[in-house]
Amino acid sequence: MLFFEPAALSIVAIYVVSHTLGQPERGHFLIRVVLVSAASWIAEESCILLYEFYGYSSNWSLFLAHVPVLVIVIWPIIVHSAWDLASQILRPGHRLVPLAAAAIVLTDASLIEPVGVRTGLWSWNQAGIFDVAPIGILGWAYFALLCIFLFEEARRRNASKRFDLLIFVLPVIGTHLLLIITWWGAFRWVKIAVNPKFALGCAWALSLFLVYAILKRRTGMRVKRKTLLLRLMGALFFFTWFAMNAGDSRLLIAYAVAFVPPYLTLMAQQYLFSSPARISEHP
Repeated sequence: MLFFEPAALSIVAIYVVSHTLGQPERGHFLIRVVLVSAASWIAEESCILLYEFYGYSSNWSLFLAHVPVLVIVIWPIIVHSAWDLASQILRPGHRLVPLAAAAIVLTDASLIEPVGVRTGLWSWNQAGIFDVAPIGILGWAYFALLCIFLFEEARRRNASKRFDLLIFVLPVIGTHLLLIITWWGAFRWVKIAVNPKFALGCAWALSLFLVYAILKRRTGMRVKRKTLLLRLMGALFFFTWFAMNAGDSRLLIAYAVAFVPPYLTLMAQQYLFSSPARISEHP
């Protein structure tokens, strides 16, 4: 943790600085960072207290009740970077941006959750994928979906900054509602451990499909280098952390590597084939 926490906090700081220096909407960005942080803590703390499905390791340095403060600080970066990437893959204002961003967060969670459990950052008491309950992975996507839906609605309506205060209502209550529906509609009745080899095969099948789709649609040409580099920084940090703590988890290592090819394909397309004209940043 002496390595993990300072490095993670540095990445958060770099991300925030990169979106504030010289940016006309930096004040609004910072307000949203604070609001998403607060909403994420309310959502996580209430999930831990109500459902008792998971808990964080005591090795974290600083907690706010049951949630590490660093996790609360990281959440806005997860949400905003997914929003950035989805807006560029589609286009700013596209009606499917919230769903695309939620899918990106779902992908992030599908990697981070198993690695976090393997390296002792937290633990689950429900069966699932590499000791992670699938509903926990979906919870990431639900929260991000509802946050970004609000941000897109605020843009569409040209709403005042007070509209963002709904972040304390829709993502928090909506995440709980979706989790309950998902649990009682599916996972309550199929509490089984997913075969690691099956999870590995699915991860690689999806990875190769995404590589094909990216190549065919030239997706990397629509994505900004800044967006890719900021996400690359976090990915390199997380893979370094995993390498330091992976041990002999060969299947999990092979599973984690499956998340790399689509991102490298995006990077290669952006650097090799993109035109000088860049799409504009969304606020």
